[in-house]
Amino acid sequence: MTAWFAWPDAAKVGTRVPRDRLFKTVGGGKAIRGLYEAQVERIDWSYKLFERSVNLPPAADVEEIEIFSVTLRTDRIDDRVLAHIDKAVPHPIIFELIRSAPDGDEVQMAAAYSRPSEADSSQTVKHQHWRGEWMPVDKIRASLPQATNMAGLYAGLLRSLWRHAAREGESLRDHAERLNAIAMQGKAVERLQQALRREKDFARKTEVNRELRAAETQLKQLTQ
Repeated sequence: MTAWFAWPDAAKVGTRVPRDRLFKTVGGGKAIRGLYEAQVERIDWSYKLFERSVNLPPAADVEEIEIFSVTLRTDRIDDRVLAHIDKAVPHPIIFELIRSAPDGDEVQMAAAYSRPSEADSSQTVKHQHWRGEWMPVDKIRASLPQATNMAGLYAGLLRSLWRHAAREGESLRDHAERLNAIAMQGKAVERLQQALRREKDFARKTEVNRELRAAETQLKQLTQ
């Protein structure tokens, strides 16, 4: 089950993030503005995890981690909004998404793996967003993952959201790239399953079934 972490008091920021500031930094057209308007009530920069606030030395690729709380107007938020916020902030972000529910407010953790670009160190490469389970906001928070530096802390936070555990000796980057491959292969399996249900021609149905079995085998290999 996904953890909701107890962020250190020393890391508390508690600053509202105006959406206009985000658009001023990275731009954005009518479509993304419409998503903000429909789905986002407010954005807060809640915590800043760095050497002095968590007593961990920086690593070459992770100096600090931001915790952003996003209060929703609906029960969901589009990944494009999260990606837009990510793009406006130079450091990795762990999101706390907060929504109203019949039995009280709920929170969901979300984050995309972020690393410096090899082509341009001033730029970052972002992967897809992964999300944890929705939990009551009054759930007891867990201690931060054990780590010896900021990169280790970042890995622990991300892996608490990832549905497939790391293989022995697998780096965070390789783990993230395998998860992307799993997501893509899962979509391929779904497309073939739909095609198989629709297909009426026996010969073509046999071919699609063969492709589906091969795709399922590839997906199994990625998840093991």
